[in-house]
Amino acid sequence: MNLKERGITVGDLLIILIIIITSTILIKSLGKEKKTTLNYINQEELPYKKDFYQKFI
Repeated sequence: MNLKERGITVGDLLIILIIIITSTILIKSLGKEKKTTLNYINQEELPYKKDFYQKFI
């Protein structure tokens, strides 16, 4: 049957809700992974620059 003929059912609403929740969780988890990667890179660069400048002093 068509969606026009039967209308929106509870099953349709559940599927839409599951898709929305899954996509928001994936987007948030990917955002956190990028932030931790950037923080790790920054933490690694700081000691290197500090040692580099101390050699000249």
